Amino acid sequence: MTNSRLNPLTSDELGDEARKLYGAILNGPRGKGFARKIVLRDDSSLTGPFDAWLRTPQLGHLVERVGMALRSDTVLSAAAREVAILVVANAWKVEFEWQVHLMLAKRNGISEEAIAAIQKNKTPKFVDVECQAAHGVALALVNERKLSSDLYESAKNALGVRALVELVTLIGFYQMVSGMLESFRPPEASIDLAAASIGLPVNQ
Repeated sequence: MTNSRLNPLTSDELGDEARKLYGAILNGPRGKGFARKIVLRDDSSLTGPFDAWLRTPQLGHLVERVGMALRSDTVLSAAAREVAILVVANAWKVEFEWQVHLMLAKRNGISEEAIAAIQKNKTPKFVDVECQAAHGVALALVNERKLSSDLYESAKNALGVRALVELVTLIGFYQMVSGMLESFRPPEASIDLAAASIGLPVNQ
């Protein structure tokens, strides 16, 4: 996605409410370390869905809090979370989301073989039962829009009820993010630079 459908908002173009949201994003975990290189562009505009959310800051604040809660206030493992997000990103064919979470998946121990299988719509061989459950649930909800009784029971046994609720919420959240990215096609981030900053290979 190279041609944004919105003119990116720089920091000096923001109203009071949008400026608060902008600050919340950059002063939170998304604005620290390598993540800042993904979120913030050189002209001070934001990448991903964040630029669009600045245009509806009251809603943007709420959505941003949900996104952060799904990362920090959850019992779902980071590895399982990234597996599910990759399934969503691959189904939507949204390059920004795929590249960002490819990097995060590698950082959280997901193998190259598993990532390649997800990209080819094949079932990876996971040793971790949570990752296996996350993949199965995400694939079913994205592609079939339903969860069979057998898959529900196996996922509940692997994850527990709370983590399964969080997983289903996560899948829905990232489908919303995918819809934002596809609809508005925001400017891309310096993903190679971010990957290099944490010692991961670039252009993969």
